[in-house]
Amino acid sequence: MKKIERRNNINKTINSDDKKIIINYMKEWNKRGKNPKNPFVQLSKQLKNRYEPKAICNYWWNMLDPHLDHEPFTRDEKEYIYKWVENHQKSNGGNIQWKFLQPEIEKEFGKFRSLNGLKNIWNVKKRQLERTIKDEESKN
Repeated sequence: MKKIERRNNINKTINSDDKKIIINYMKEWNKRGKNPKNPFVQLSKQLKNRYEPKAICNYWWNMLDPHLDHEPFTRDEKEYIYKWVENHQKSNGGNIQWKFLQPEIEKEFGKFRSLNGLKNIWNVKKRQLERTIKDEESKN
């Protein structure tokens, strides 16, 4: 019996037919009142176990969800993210809970952004700050 290799890197291997299966299943899932609790296990089975449920979940919430806005972030959005993260790091001991930023961005700017997109904006800024500090230390 041939062993089935399950993939986590869905982004590079998924085809348009599999995307349609996920989108259609999730539309029906929403209509049914989001039951079962974890639709991604069922989707993994429908896709013949080619992808892990977690990979399907991440792909849905970060790429396929029709509510997502995939346009580039504006300067105002980025500034809002930077300020929000700084405030929440101070009050939460450095822990950032991105799921709370997502609805605030939507309320403030009318754009539903992926959690990964929000994290990426902050991580780019964080690396820039770290490089600046490192450069200043090397000058001294």
